Amino acid sequence: MKKVRVNITLDDDLSKFLKGFSLSQRLSMSELINQWALSLKRAQENQGMKIILSSPEFYESLLKTLEESRSGKMKWHGRKEVFGNE
Repeated sequence: MKKVRVNITLDDDLSKFLKGFSLSQRLSMSELINQWALSLKRAQENQGMKIILSSPEFYESLLKTLEESRSGKMKWHGRKEVFGNE
C-alpha cells in the first residue's frame, strides 16, 4: 500500500502520552496512528471486530493465546530481544 507523509500538530501533553503509549505497546507513532485511524474507518463502515471474530480459525487462535497467557505457558520476549538495537 502506498504511504503518504502527513504532518500533524498535537498538544505537548498528548504527544508525550502517545509516545509513551506507543513505546509500551511496541509500536511506532506511525503504526499507532494508522491503527487508530483504521479502527475509526472500520467503525464508520460498520465492520469492526465482527468480521475478524467471525473467522473460526482466528477465534480459536485467540482463545488459545488467551489461555496460554493466563496459564503462564507463554514465553514473553523483551523489546531488544525481538527488535535488537533498532
